[in-house]
Amino acid sequence: MLGYFDRVFEGRELEILGYVRQRIPCNWKFMFENIKDPYHASVLHVFFITFGLFRLDQRSAVEMDETGRHAALISRKGEQIMNEATLELANFREDLKLNDPRLIEPAREFPGDATVVMQTIFPNVIVQQQSNTLAMRQMVTRGPHSFDLNWTFFGFKDDTPELRQRRIRQANLMGPAGLVSVDDSEVLELSQEGAQVFPDTDVVLEMGGRSTADTDHMVTEAGVRAFYKHYIEVMGFNHAG
Repeated sequence: MLGYFDRVFEGRELEILGYVRQRIPCNWKFMFENIKDPYHASVLHVFFITFGLFRLDQRSAVEMDETGRHAALISRKGEQIMNEATLELANFREDLKLNDPRLIEPAREFPGDATVVMQTIFPNVIVQQQSNTLAMRQMVTRGPHSFDLNWTFFGFKDDTPELRQRRIRQANLMGPAGLVSVDDSEVLELSQEGAQVFPDTDVVLEMGGRSTADTDHMVTEAGVRAFYKHYIEVMGFNHAG
């Protein structure tokens, strides 16, 4: 986990590009689940799916620390093509094109070929690299039914003007009204409404079995299970298995 953190925060002087804030009417743990749940992107985010930014048919991985509290979702940008995997995605729109493709074109700047790394750091920090837009998200709880999500978009002091502009342009994908993340706020609110009417009900997350181990794909809920395994232990809750 430290390696993924240092990948972004390697000691270069940071430059703040902007802030956005939103209050989401759901429990904060839903937000952590969202970033640890990799397969929802291919079901929910039409923009991601259509333009190849984050899909299940791409090379990807879920990696965690030994406790399961911290995790990273790693993915490589794909192409806007129809194949066996995208045929099964009801939201895939092969006919849609961007008039300005610069919005989603990444420039290589980090070691390796990952174009997306979403890192969750327990209990309330998310470090985001989506193409070249970099951000830190901080969750501030406002009781069991809402929390504030504070986004800080940044780059580096030695960025070229072209790279700085690229980061700002790609930041339109994220935030309260982002082309991608606007979907999350809506679904998190709906999830809260669905969960709070069953306060005494337990849920088992079984996609990919019951393992909490790293995977070299994203068709799994291992990251969510590992998070709750740690949460239950740190909170001192009794649980079976």
